[in-house]
Amino acid sequence: MTYLQTTHGADFFGLDTHSAKQVRDLAAYARGCLPYDVRTPLVRLLESAGTSAETTVPAEEAETFADLLRTVASHRFTKAKAAKVARLLGDSAARAAAEGEPWTWTTTTTG
Repeated sequence: MTYLQTTHGADFFGLDTHSAKQVRDLAAYARGCLPYDVRTPLVRLLESAGTSAETTVPAEEAETFADLLRTVASHRFTKAKAAKVARLLGDSAARAAAEGEPWTWTTTTTG
């Protein structure tokens, strides 16, 4: 199974680990919850989860993604498990942006 470790996470080491499939599945929720003109960069990022060794998102873009992911998490049609992943991703993106640091996703096979 493929997992993603995201920087600026909530654990002791500042990492969050998510199933790549769960992150990719968020793309469908983003398409359904977000306006067309703002969702495309986020949908591309979510759809590519686990396809490269590492993905780096600049702090400015992480700030935008944080807001969008929180919108997905709070949408009435987002199921609870997906909402939790979206909320955790949104929170880590917001922490990266607040610190002015890039938000990095690393692909791994250990969860």
